[in-house]
Amino acid sequence: MIMRFLAVFVLAILTTSCDDQEVDNDLIGAWKHVESLSDIGDGKATFHRVNSDKTLLFTAYGTVISNENVCMGNNFQEGTVATWNPSDKGFQLEDCKATYTLDKEIGVLVVNYQCMEACAEKYVRAD
Repeated sequence: MIMRFLAVFVLAILTTSCDDQEVDNDLIGAWKHVESLSDIGDGKATFHRVNSDKTLLFTAYGTVISNENVCMGNNFQEGTVATWNPSDKGFQLEDCKATYTLDKEIGVLVVNYQCMEACAEKYVRAD
């Protein structure tokens, strides 16, 4: 598992230009997926704990790297590296876009995906 994550990380670093502008943001670092939300259409969805190995790594060079698919939802695209735009509080892989909120007080990152009904994932610091 760790080897897969490291391989994806190294690949992303190699494909990212050294001339990219660094970003300074509280999200930089690794985040572990701990809860999911998926609404069946009644508007009553709540987050539930998950047993997941998924991680997101926000880099200082404007990429988000995952050890699984980085984006899900209506415009799902297979891939583990997305472009991150801190000023828009979102990241995207082709047409698959996600937005996020960070609660600094409790250290929880919530990623919202484009779905017909509400769908999101919660993350906590992995490092």
